[in-house]
Amino acid sequence: MSFHKNEKILFNRPRHVKRKHLKGKDTFGVYGNTQDLSLGDNSSVLLLEYSEEFPTIMSNFGMGSRIINYYRRKNAEDSARPKMEIGETNLLMPQDKSPFSIFGHIDPGETSPALYNGMYKAPLFTHEANNNDFIVVRNTTGVNGPSWYLRHIEHLRVVGQEFPSIDVPGPHSRKVTTAAKNRLKMISYRLLQKSRTHKIKVSAVTAHFTDSTDMQNRQKMKEFMQFDKTGKEWEMRSGEAIPDEESIRSMVKPEDVCLLESMQVGQQHLQDAGFGQGDDDAEGDAANQGRGTEQLLAPWFTTRNFLNAVQGKAMLELHGEGDPSGRGEAFSFIKTSMKGGFKAMGESVEDRLDAKKMKELGGHSYNVARQQRSYEESIRRIWDAQKQSLSSVQEHSDTDKDDMDLDDEEDLQAEIQTPRSDAETPASSRRKDDETMSQLSKYSSGSQAGKILKITRKHLNPDGSFSEKQETVKGPRVIRQYLKRRKERHLAQVNLNEIKPTGDAEQDRIHQQFLIDELARLERNKDRRLARDKQKGLRHGDVVISPGSPSSTVPPAKSTGTQRKCANCGQQGHIKTNKKCCAPQPLLSLHVDRLDALFFHIFAGKDYYLTRC
Repeated sequence: MSFHKNEKILFNRPRHVKRKHLKGKDTFGVYGNTQDLSLGDNSSVLLLEYSEEFPTIMSNFGMGSRIINYYRRKNAEDSARPKMEIGETNLLMPQDKSPFSIFGHIDPGETSPALYNGMYKAPLFTHEANNNDFIVVRNTTGVNGPSWYLRHIEHLRVVGQEFPSIDVPGPHSRKVTTAAKNRLKMISYRLLQKSRTHKIKVSAVTAHFTDSTDMQNRQKMKEFMQFDKTGKEWEMRSGEAIPDEESIRSMVKPEDVCLLESMQVGQQHLQDAGFGQGDDDAEGDAANQGRGTEQLLAPWFTTRNFLNAVQGKAMLELHGEGDPSGRGEAFSFIKTSMKGGFKAMGESVEDRLDAKKMKELGGHSYNVARQQRSYEESIRRIWDAQKQSLSSVQEHSDTDKDDMDLDDEEDLQAEIQTPRSDAETPASSRRKDDETMSQLSKYSSGSQAGKILKITRKHLNPDGSFSEKQETVKGPRVIRQYLKRRKERHLAQVNLNEIKPTGDAEQDRIHQQFLIDELARLERNKDRRLARDKQKGLRHGDVVISPGSPSSTVPPAKSTGTQRKCANCGQQGHIKTNKKCCAPQPLLSLHVDRLDALFFHIFAGKDYYLTRC
C-alpha cells in the first residue's frame, strides 16, 4: 500500500451488520457484491501469514477456505470435543489416518488446526498479535472512491508448508489447452447473451484474446457455433440454446484459474532465471537427470511428485536443495529413486557402500525395510521441527542487523535466502562477463541487492526541441528484460557481412558471441541435412552414392537435380533461385566455411579465446 505526499486520510467508522440479518442466507446472499468482501464492517478478522517464501498455490480474491480443527481421541472411550475460537472441529479415532497423509502426524489427545480448500491443505499455528499492531483497510469503489478503516487483529495464524491436493498443470499440458477453449466458450456465450440478435462477429471475440488472430479463433468457434454466411456472423447451432450463467461459470472454475496462475508464475520464474522454454513438463526419471534445482522445483513437478508420494508411487528427497525453509523445517518435494535413492540426513553414498554395511545388508546396496523406516523417521523429524519452529512465540531482536555495516548486507542476504533463491541457474553459471556485466556489476552471478539501472531518454517538447530525462529502474526482473530486449534489438540490425572490430570491448564481445551462435546454428543445420540424406540412402559416410552405382542399395532413379553450382551458398545441385534449398537472406545463405573464415578473419590477432561450437 502506497501513499501520496501530503495526502489526507480520514478513517471511517466500520459498517455494523447484525448477525440475525445473515441467518438463513446462502453464500450469494451474504456476499452480494464485492463491497461485502471488505473488512470495512464488524466481521471477524483472521490474518494468515505464509511461512513459505514461494507458496506453490495461492487463492484469489473472493475465494473461501475452511479452517478445520482435527482432534485425535486418546482412546475409544474419549468423548471430548474441544471447541476452538475459530473453525470447525473434526474428530479422529486413534486408528484413523492423518489428514496430512504420511507427511503429518497428530498424536492422541492433540488438536491440530488446518487450512483446507480444494487446492491444498496446510497446518496452522496460533499466535497472538501485538497490541500496537493494526490493519489499515482501503476500500475503493467507482462511486464513492477510497474509504479507509482501522481494525484490530483479532486472530493471527501462521500457515505451514502447503500440501497440494491437485497437481499444477504443465505449460503444454492438456489441462491448459482445455481451459483456454472453455474460456473462449465463456466469452462467446456471454457476448451472445448481450447481443440483441444473438449473433456476434469473430472480431468481438478476438478483442479478448490479444495473443490470437481471427483465423485462429474462427477454427475454435466451429466446434460449438455455426457461421451465418448471409450476415457473416456467428450464432448458436440449430436446436441449441445459449447456456445460462451458472453453466457458463462452471466451465472454468476459480481453482482452475489459480492453478493456471501458479503454472505461469513458475514458468516466468524459470525464464527470469535464464532457462529456455524447452520440454519443461517432460516426465520420467531420464528427463529429470539433466535438470537443475530450479527446474525440478517447478510447481508442475513438485505437486505431481507429492501426489505420487502420497499414493506410494514415488519417494521424495525430504531434505536438501528443495527444502523451502533451508534449515530442515520443511519437506523437499524433489523426487528420488525408490530403489535406494533416498538418503537420510547426514548419510552419503560412501557410507552406504561401506563394506561393513554391505555385509549387514546381505551384499545389497540398500534394504527396502530399512529405507522405509528411515524415510518415515525423517518425515516425523521434519514435521516436529516445523511445528516447533512455527509455534514458537519467542521474538527475535533485530539489533544485530541494524548494527551491521553495508558491506555485510550481501552476506546476510545469502544466509537468509532459501536454496531455491540461491540455486545455481544458467544465468549464474555463464561467463562472468555476460551482456549484463557492463551496466550491472555482479548481476548475473552474485547478489542483486542495491543494483540499479539508469536510462536516459529523449523527449519531444511541444516547441519542437528535445529534452533529456533520466529514469531509474530498481526491479531486477525489469532490468534483465530491458537489457535482453536491447541486445536483441541491436543484433537484429547487425549485418553479418559488415561486422568488424570496433575497439569497444563490450560491442566486440557481443558480436563475437553472435558469430559463434550463428556458426553453431549453421553447423546444426548441416548435421541435420546430412542425417536426412543418409536416412534417404543418398550418402554413405561423407561420400555421395550415385543411385546407379554398384554399391548403392537404392534402385536407379531418374535424376531430377542439376550439376550447376549455387551462386549464393556455393553448393552443387541447385541454383540461387531455388527457394527451398537456398534462402535468399544473406544471413542464412552463408556457407559454414565462408562464415568460419569470416569469423577468424575479423578477430585475427585479437586477444580472444575461442571455442569452436
